[in-house]
Amino acid sequence: MGNKSTKQQRYDNASKTGVFALQDKSLSSFPSDALKIPNLRMLTIENCGLAKLPQDIVKTAETLQRLKLPRNKLKKLPDVITALQNLQQIDLSQNGLEELPEPFFAGMTKLKEATFAQNLLTAFPASIAGATSLKVLDLSNNRLQSLPATLGNLPALEDLLVNNNALAALPPSLASLPRIKRINAEHNGIQKGGIPAGLLRDTPLEIIKLQGNPLGSVEGEEGAEEY
Repeated sequence: MGNKSTKQQRYDNASKTGVFALQDKSLSSFPSDALKIPNLRMLTIENCGLAKLPQDIVKTAETLQRLKLPRNKLKKLPDVITALQNLQQIDLSQNGLEELPEPFFAGMTKLKEATFAQNLLTAFPASIAGATSLKVLDLSNNRLQSLPATLGNLPALEDLLVNNNALAALPPSLASLPRIKRINAEHNGIQKGGIPAGLLRDTPLEIIKLQGNPLGSVEGEEGAEEY
């Protein structure tokens, strides 16, 4: 009875606030009650052993602005997640994600912050170009060997974190980022010549971290004198 009361209380509170949050619980499946909450704007499930998102997540598409599911056991995401086009923030860090649906970001024009740190991603969707309001992208601690050229199509991007991957170079398209300020690319495999000259010369870049790469620093790189 006590558990039922706690569950009902959580639902009632969430119905009033539009915020559903669970942390440090053991879930055998997704809490379906969360999808019944009218005007759900923030959904947080953290460190609950969540292994799967239901197709019904699409029911939240009209209202959901923040989806935070860190420290779970998600390996794949349903394709319908691309329908969540009102998202402003998504945090899927510290899961077991091996891939993302290719059209993931198509139409996500309101997304401002995306965190996929500490997963098992070996590639990242080219559809990131659809996230035209994105300011912060965290792809650190994955297994990425390259980045999509379409990253250069993000007019609002200020912070890019790609440290602790397997990158040999940064894509030349990053030289087209009009607002980029900070890049952390530490602990990759970036070689001499792997930093686009235009990124150092033609953007408002303030900080680029390269410790732990064969390159080491931008000294001697083309465009470095203007960085």
